[in-house]
Amino acid sequence: MSSILIIDDEDKYLELCRRFMPEHEFVGPARNHQQAMQILARSRRSIDLVLLDVHFDIPNEDLLPEDKSALLAKGDAERVHERLRRSQGLQILDRLRRRYPDLPVIVMTALDDLPLEADAERLHAEDYTYLLDDEYLDARALKVQVEGILARDQRSSADDEGPFYWGTAPAMADLRRRLAILARGQLPVIIQGETGTGKSLLAREYIHPHSQRTGPFMAVDLSTIPSELMAAQLFGVVKGAYTGASSSREGVLARAHGGTLFLDEIGNLALELQKSLLLVLQEGGYRPVGSVEERTADIKLVVATNENLAQMVRSGRFREDLFMRLNPSTAVTLPSLRQRRDDFQHLLEFFLERVCQGGYNRDLLMQYAEQRGLWAPAEQERLRVTVGRKVPIKPDPRRIHLLLHQNSYNLLQDFDWPGNFRQFEMVLSNLVTFTLVELVDRVDQIEPVESEDGELEARPDVIVIQPRTIRDLLRPFAEAGLGEPVAELGDDLIEDSEGLRLRVRVSPAESLNAVSCEVERQYLERLYHHFAGDLSRVAEFLLADPESGRKVQLRMNQLGIKLRELKRSRAG
Repeated sequence: MSSILIIDDEDKYLELCRRFMPEHEFVGPARNHQQAMQILARSRRSIDLVLLDVHFDIPNEDLLPEDKSALLAKGDAERVHERLRRSQGLQILDRLRRRYPDLPVIVMTALDDLPLEADAERLHAEDYTYLLDDEYLDARALKVQVEGILARDQRSSADDEGPFYWGTAPAMADLRRRLAILARGQLPVIIQGETGTGKSLLAREYIHPHSQRTGPFMAVDLSTIPSELMAAQLFGVVKGAYTGASSSREGVLARAHGGTLFLDEIGNLALELQKSLLLVLQEGGYRPVGSVEERTADIKLVVATNENLAQMVRSGRFREDLFMRLNPSTAVTLPSLRQRRDDFQHLLEFFLERVCQGGYNRDLLMQYAEQRGLWAPAEQERLRVTVGRKVPIKPDPRRIHLLLHQNSYNLLQDFDWPGNFRQFEMVLSNLVTFTLVELVDRVDQIEPVESEDGELEARPDVIVIQPRTIRDLLRPFAEAGLGEPVAELGDDLIEDSEGLRLRVRVSPAESLNAVSCEVERQYLERLYHHFAGDLSRVAEFLLADPESGRKVQLRMNQLGIKLRELKRSRAG
């Protein structure tokens, strides 16, 4: 049973939910912002979800904002108060996000003339809905949304430990939900994203298992197949079809029957074969090269590209009818590593743990553990590997902690990573190898000898990652123009007579406001770390007022910066 808080000025939705979702506990309704905050202050840990109405017909003094003088000075008091009533739920959501940035919220309204989409997304609502004043339809719509959100929040930890790291960002949660739905349908799925973002991994490890299909998963990278061999590779070939076809061979369409076919770099598919693939999607049939017999193709098609297919259609390099058949309206785009900086600490932990659990690095870790009397796991067991910027308080013989200096962490976080997660994993794997080889091969020379007074506390569970090793691993990419210049990466913040200078990254977005908010997020996070997490010092620097730390905190919350995550990263 989950606990759901309703914030509404009426009882209608509370009664509706209690009647049609008796398996959950419904709290409230809170009639205004103040009552909602009081309930959350008492019961936040037990509240799993908030249902928030938009229109509140409540007394003027209960409306947000508390200070309405600026608004009243610009317009008629009655109109100002009516506008505030019509948008009061969004005002409350803004306050909720400042205090409880991770609390799932569904925004709802029965008013047709209250557009929710832009504001709900801007304020990071988990979902939003327009109610129809029909008990059955409204109850079912709300139940679908409620159960979907609760199911995502309650998914097992084992599901999160798969080879694809989803992270904590709301955008990734939305992507996961969308793919889980698309996987079950018959329609094709387009996965877009830069090279190295995990498109093939996602298709194999998430879409195919969720498709509920019993056949195999087959993958073909079209960028690696010569154009003259592409037809045979996809559709198969009969003996004697052309010179060199000494035997009949099945294509991947036949081998993927009943399962999933993943075509990577679909933009490389020759135009004449695009029509053949279109017929497969339209009619479910195809002919092997040199055959007059039609075969049946029962596949879930997933395609991937790092190109803009719509642009290829406009330039005549991709068939428009195939593009439309590939279901472009539901295409998903995997974010680059640069776009997942909020999850960087978790991504670092995830990939370092992964590169330490197999192959040569696991062997090195086992040798390191055995040499220093740490716990050595059996073949099917795992030695826990953590990473952070501080030495853990207590030794743990069943864990090895990789210690990064703050500058080294910044170096990794600020690098452009043009190869994305593939490049990231490779660099981290090399980093572990270079670090451990030195420690394993020279154990007798490098381990400190304990003094006679016995005051030296041995910490073999901690391995220091040398900053030079990271810089040396990244330098070749930078020198080849495949990342930011390494020489500049250490200059995270530079202090001069005029203040602090820092680098920020500007990327295209859907609006100028989104661009400026992203820039503001970057410099506020840098200043937070520069001033050791002391918001009063940040406020003193920015506003010349150390008492304005609360203003800085509220602005960071508005921008979606999770102070809890920043504190955790500093503690790490």
